[in-house]
Amino acid sequence: MNAAPALPDPRPSARWELYRLLGDPTRLKLLALCASEELAVGELAELLRELQPKVSRHAAALREAGLVDARRQGTWVLLRLAPAASRDSVVSDALRAGLELCQADGTLERVASVVSARDAETRAYFAHRGKAVGAGPPDELGAYLAAVAPLIPDRRLAIDAGTGDGALLEVLSPLFERVVALDRSEAQLDLARERAAARKLTNIRFVRGELDGREIEGAMQRSGGKGGADAVFAVRVLHHAPAPARAMKSLVRLARRGGSVIVVDYEPHRDEALRERQADLWLGFDGSELTTLATAAGLCEVRRTRLPAAWCGEGPDRHLKWQLLAGKRT
Repeated sequence: MNAAPALPDPRPSARWELYRLLGDPTRLKLLALCASEELAVGELAELLRELQPKVSRHAAALREAGLVDARRQGTWVLLRLAPAASRDSVVSDALRAGLELCQADGTLERVASVVSARDAETRAYFAHRGKAVGAGPPDELGAYLAAVAPLIPDRRLAIDAGTGDGALLEVLSPLFERVVALDRSEAQLDLARERAAARKLTNIRFVRGELDGREIEGAMQRSGGKGGADAVFAVRVLHHAPAPARAMKSLVRLARRGGSVIVVDYEPHRDEALRERQADLWLGFDGSELTTLATAAGLCEVRRTRLPAAWCGEGPDRHLKWQLLAGKRT
């Protein structure tokens, strides 16, 4: 248990020093201002209309007596009334006297304007438009996702099925405690490892294997996902699968009971060129077809939505309509 804050020394000699210390009107006002707001020495000097070195000397005396606490912020020294100080009857009387002095000369009224002036430079800085920001995810994306992470109830383990060059890992790594990145291509995994290393993503296990292979089962076990993953993601994977229905079942089997499966893929299209550009097998999926695949594979609470075009990047498939399907393993 923490010890109670010390009160001013009750010895007669110490009491006399306390009376002497609080006999100065400037110190009374300084004490009252520190009780009303945590203020920097320079701000106190402005309020008291005194030179800063003089205010610093008065503040040092109050600090030595245990009446004022100081907190350093860079070049600022912020002062506030010590929590236990007002419990002393002499200090309590001094505070009342200092408050009356500050009210009488208008000092107390100016505290609010002094505090609000702190962000004058900040306001001026953001008043300038600055240079235009390019489209796309911000460099601080990881920090923003980490702030969102506590809103996800189950985030122990995620699987990025068909991770490719690892773009999704930059999203999953800040959200989940552990991530397994699965791909059947070592060349793609090398790209994903390079991306993870550049971003210092340290909670990822890279696995070469198939959706229904032993490799992913072992990786889940080693990553603490004995019963399956909390979330399985397959982003633009299904249109490469030789048998989409079987691939969907494999994705569902990777999730734990009640875990989520999230699939992002194209709506039906006629761009045959994508078969050559990115080895697509299927030209998208009708929404009802994708939902049927999901429910037949064992997903419930299935939801499907179209993704805004602005979220679909600048790749060769940016002109297609993308859809997202999410459901839970029954």
